Amino acid sequence: MASLDKALEIKPDYAGTYYNKACLFALQTKIETALELLTTALNLDPKYQDMAKTDSDFDSIRDDPRFQALIQGE
Repeated sequence: MASLDKALEIKPDYAGTYYNKACLFALQTKIETALELLTTALNLDPKYQDMAKTDSDFDSIRDDPRFQALIQGE
């Protein structure tokens, strides 16, 4: 996690870092934080929307309506 935080210090607009942090928080079932980070990643680069649809890291939050709205682009 520290390396991802450092990466954001260096390049705060890199969507991939937000996406990876969202994955980590989803794996820890920290839903609110995972959704916030995923939202930021998608706002910076919508290509992560397709990745999130099938990424097993999000299995713990996949049924959450907010996650579904994000991956559907709503």
